[in-house]
Amino acid sequence: MKELPKIRRAFQLFGTFFVIGLFTFGGGFSMIPLIARELVERKKWLTEEEFREDLAFAVPIPGPNAVNLAFLAGYRVAGALGAAFAALGCVLPSFLVILGIALGLSRYFAAPLAKKFFMGAGAAAVGLVAYAFFRLGRGSFRDLKTALLGIAALALLVFGLHPLLALSFAVLGGLLYDWVRFRAR
Repeated sequence: MKELPKIRRAFQLFGTFFVIGLFTFGGGFSMIPLIARELVERKKWLTEEEFREDLAFAVPIPGPNAVNLAFLAGYRVAGALGAAFAALGCVLPSFLVILGIALGLSRYFAAPLAKKFFMGAGAAAVGLVAYAFFRLGRGSFRDLKTALLGIAALALLVFGLHPLLALSFAVLGGLLYDWVRFRAR
């Protein structure tokens, strides 16, 4: 009987991620602010710190960032079943949309109105991603060290370094910074 709440929460996770996936354009990064709003602000299933931790693990892991984040957050909220349901809810809308396109909607995407819609949706997605990183960055930059590491990682990414390498250099930079400060004492 104790498993019932986890099963219920797993179905809630599925529904939440299904709706987010259904109404988000622009890829996985544009889903991040919506996931944060739903899981942290509205439902309060995660704290902002827990969300940042999950996001920090989700981005460098191979695969779609939003699905990785859904899996990690789902696991934190409702265990393995929650992870599976959250990931499925995140993936299923895209699958259904692509299936619909493959079954005959693709001929309508050349229409001028459809092109304008996707141009606007793409611009809005960039805004959503920028907002998410601004919001999450405020809590992540706790001191000069974290601010410098964040700026350095961004610079490495802008110059084309793979995200996993940028993350690795930031971790090494943080360790080196702490080692130098420790040795100076």
